[in-house]
Amino acid sequence: MVSGRYRQFDVFANPDRESSKAHPYLIVLQSDAVSQIDTCIVAPLVPPRTIKLFERLLPQVTIDGVQFTIAVPDMAAIPTAEIGTPIANLEADRYRIVAALDLVFTGI
Repeated sequence: MVSGRYRQFDVFANPDRESSKAHPYLIVLQSDAVSQIDTCIVAPLVPPRTIKLFERLLPQVTIDGVQFTIAVPDMAAIPTAEIGTPIANLEADRYRIVAALDLVFTGI
């Protein structure tokens, strides 16, 4: 994969050794339209969890038969150079992921 080129909802291994145990994967949340900038907005995938009344905020997804929660409230920017080869793409879960982002940014 060329640095700075990714697709929205690509999932890749967390490159940070310290946090990779708790957050083994990251998902690209940023639109493909801005994939050429030096940073990328990502969120960690964590073991399944819910917050009562906020299930929409933490979408559940499956990677290689294992369930994870996208920890949307924990999103962050990382250098695009750190985005490795994707292991999956969660485009099929687009509506649930975007609904979580809408809740965070617009309250809707």
